[in-house]
Amino acid sequence: MKRLLFLLPLLFLSFLALAQDCNQNGISFDKREYDFGSVPRENRDYTCTFVLENKTDKPLVLLSVNTSCSCLKARYSRRPLKVGEKSTITMILEASKMEKGLFHRVVEVHTNAGVARLVVRGMSK
Repeated sequence: MKRLLFLLPLLFLSFLALAQDCNQNGISFDKREYDFGSVPRENRDYTCTFVLENKTDKPLVLLSVNTSCSCLKARYSRRPLKVGEKSTITMILEASKMEKGLFHRVVEVHTNAGVARLVVRGMSK
């Protein structure tokens, strides 16, 4: 039992270290959330762009950008970013694939410096 009480704080601290935000790792975004507002469910795509900057001391590689829904696609460069260089991640919302109502989609950006989470939201009508 004492061993378990000793291990729990260590596990918690390990989890916190893994869940660090990319801003602490030297990656910054111009924004973390984007609100599409009211989006008609028609055969049309809507886009938004997130700008990221490499503030680390080594080249930054975008490994993957994962969306939480098939109605949301990501377009980004796979070319490594030099120190101080900027790039964009363009999110494409396919409105015809959405259900009616409020939406809140999480986008995970996996890099060689950590994971960042972005959010897109709005109202599909």
